[in-house]
Order: sequence, then structure tokens, then C-alpha cells
Amino acid sequence: MGKRLLWAIAGLSVSMAAAGAQELYGPPLPWQSDSPFVRTEFAAPGSLRPAPVPLPPITAESDVQREALPEPIALPAEIVASEELPPPVKLWEGSLELGLNGTEGNSQTFNFRFGAKLKRKTEKNSLSADTDYRRDSADSQETANRAFLDPRYEHFLGESPWSWFLHGTLEYDEFQAFDLRVAMDSGLGYSFLKNDTTTLVARLGAGTSREIGGPDDRFLPEAVFGTDLEHKIGRRHKLCFSAEYRPDVTDWADYRLTSKAGWEVLLDEAMNLSMKFTVSDRYDSTPHGLKPNDLDYAVMLLWSF
Repeated sequence: MGKRLLWAIAGLSVSMAAAGAQELYGPPLPWQSDSPFVRTEFAAPGSLRPAPVPLPPITAESDVQREALPEPIALPAEIVASEELPPPVKLWEGSLELGLNGTEGNSQTFNFRFGAKLKRKTEKNSLSADTDYRRDSADSQETANRAFLDPRYEHFLGESPWSWFLHGTLEYDEFQAFDLRVAMDSGLGYSFLKNDTTTLVARLGAGTSREIGGPDDRFLPEAVFGTDLEHKIGRRHKLCFSAEYRPDVTDWADYRLTSKAGWEVLLDEAMNLSMKFTVSDRYDSTPHGLKPNDLDYAVMLLWSF
């Protein structure tokens, strides 16, 4: 009887202590709820400590993770612009020219002309080739049959306006006193003007030429004086002019002079299609019984690529 009374007094003391703790510190922890001596009720009204509020689950969109992640750093506009890839550099460019006309009836004529240009240009050098072919006939009789090839290599001397060039020509003309004329020359060029609209270059050099199959079939030493001018007028017009003077250094009265002028008018910008008007003149002081001057003019369609 005495032991039971002691156990009852002890249990009552523990219950009173737990109740007091609950009033001061809030509800018991979850692991305490199974105790036979602790009250299982949570926060009672008027308690000093409110019942704990459960935390929301942490997700990818939670404020906790958003605060933990670093904010993206905004780069200055100058750095962003500098990191953009530059546009690809166009190294190759060229064009094709075609002219065709004829008549049928009381007279029969047929004129055909074809030309092509190809150029590769870098910061250090440029390589170009120009070819032209013409064939005319009247009343089934051939009146013109000529082919011309003009390659040129030019090496730029740094930021200087000076350049070094290597040039050659190959000419076939059925109505000349020779079968084939070859010429080679080299020298220096100087750019007087070079911008987005106008280019003016002068050249000075020396070389040699030979008229194969002609009356004077031998290599002749020649001096070379030349100039090239190109000017763009807006987006649809371009003017070109070139001239070359080649005297024989052993006999300055013996010389050849060639000049050419052209005007290009853009017809279709999407297709790069233009109309080209050209006039060229070739003068030879020693024509070997033929006329010294040949004047040539043409109207052609030009396709650039």
C-alpha cells in the first residue's frame, strides 16, 4: 500500500512538471507524445509559446534556393558587342559578261562576245584574271576572231600605298600579222586614292613582249606605264577606266597604247545583274601593213558573283 502511494505521488509530480513545462515552452516534441506521464495536447489557448508552424517544402522555385543562387552578372554593352562574331570575309569575287546580236535577211550578221573576271583579295595581296573573247561574221564571212587573257598578281607593302605587281598578257587575233602575242612585266604600283567609292592606281615597270608567228618574232624589252581608275556612283552605277603605254626601250618610236572605258548599270540587285557599256582602243605603231588603230565597243549583260 505504501509503494503504490509513492508511485502515485511520483506520477502526479511528473505530470504537474510536464504541464508546467508545456505552459512555458509550448507543446511537447513528437517523441514525447507516447509517454504515459506527458500530456499529448499541443499548444493550449493562452500559452506563452505558439504552436510551431510547419515550413513549406523546398522546391526549385522556393525563396530559399533563389536566395542561394548567385544573380547573373550583366556585361557592359562594349564587351557584348566585342564578343559578336565578325561577318565572314569575302575573298573571291567575279563576273560573267555576254553579248549577242545578229541580223537575217538582205544581210546576215552574227556577233558574239564573252568575258569573265575573277579576283581574290586579302589584306596582303590580290590575284586577278580577266578574259575576253569576240567573234563576228557578216554574210557568212568572219570579220573578227580575237581572244585576250590578262592575269595580274599584286602584293601590298604593309600600310604603305606602294605595292609590287607581276603581270602578263596573252593575245590571239586572227586578223593581225602575228599568230600569238605574249607579254610579261613587273614593277611597282602606287595608290593615289583608295576608299569605298573611288580607287586610283598608277603603275611603273619593265617587261618584254613577243609576237609569235609575226614578221618580227623576237622578245623586245619594254617599259610599262599604266593606270586604273574605278568610281562608284551610288549603288547602281560604276565607271571604270584603264590605260597602258608600252614603248620599246631600244626604239621609243615603236610602242603600243591600249585604253578601255566602261560603265556598269545595276538592273537587278537581287540577281546581281547589270548592263555594261564598254569602249576600247588598241594602237600599234608597227602594224605591219594593217591599220594601226582598232576601236571596239560593245553592250553586254553582266552577272556578278
